[in-house]
This record gives sequence, structure tokens and C-alpha cells, in this order.
Amino acid sequence: MKKKIGYLFWMILSSSAVYSQDTTALQQIDALVRQINGSGFQTQTDTITNDLPKMGLSSRTYLTTVTDGSQLKKYVNNAHVTTQKNGTTKEMVGTNTFYFNQNKLIKVEENATKDGKQMDASWYYADDKPIYYTLKSDKSEERAELLLTIAKGIVEKMGFK
Repeated sequence: MKKKIGYLFWMILSSSAVYSQDTTALQQIDALVRQINGSGFQTQTDTITNDLPKMGLSSRTYLTTVTDGSQLKKYVNNAHVTTQKNGTTKEMVGTNTFYFNQNKLIKVEENATKDGKQMDASWYYADDKPIYYTLKSDKSEERAELLLTIAKGIVEKMGFK
């Protein structure tokens, strides 16, 4: 009986230590994100417009990059899409915000609004691996890996290493 209680105590202790480590890592990442958002880093914006009236599609994508000159700190893709079908107009707004530290992905925030429904998710990364995400789905791990691949492509295409 003492062995079982000791084992149970050890399991509780070790699981709280792992949770504590994860929580500390997430807090550190969120502190970096706050620092990036409050910084005076160089910001550039661009807009991509794509109107296809024959297909009932109109979109505007606003791109924002934040750099400190030698490193990418933040990349935002904010898309506004309007579709028209059978006299019905639908709008969707989606934002992907990628945060970087030393050109490595540390967090992605995703927000989308469609048909009045709001979806928010956050993805945390360390050492080029997803460590935590708020979206609980059977596709969450796949999404985390896809976002990491996209982030690596952004860093490479923008000439940061």
C-alpha cells in the first residue's frame, strides 16, 4: 500500500512539474509577444486585392511585417473575403499572426469570423516544435506542423535566416 501511495504521490508531483514547466514556457513566449507588440520595430504593410466578379468573389489581404532590421519579429496576414452566390453575400475575415524570436517561430494567433461565428486559436512553439495549442481537435497537431512550415517559408522568402 505504501508503494502505491508513493507512486501516486510521485506521479502527481511529476505531472505538476511538467505542467509548471509548460506554463513557464508559455508565459515567457507571451512576454516576448507583448514586447514585440509594444516595440517601436520597423513596420511595413502591403495590400493584395483580388476581385473575380464572374465567380462572385472579392478579397483584400493586408500584410504586415515587423522587423528589427536583421530579424523578422512579426508577420500578419489579414484576409477579408466576400462571396456572392444566389443573391446571398457572405463575408469572412481571418487573421494569422506569426511571432518570431531570432527568426524562429514562437507563436501563431489565428482569428476568424464567418457567418457571425468567431474562432480563436493560439499555437506555441519552441526549438522548431509545437509545444502547446488551444484548439482542441483531431487536426490540431497537423495544423501546428503546417503553421510551422508556413513560418519557415516566410522567414526564408523574406531573406531572414
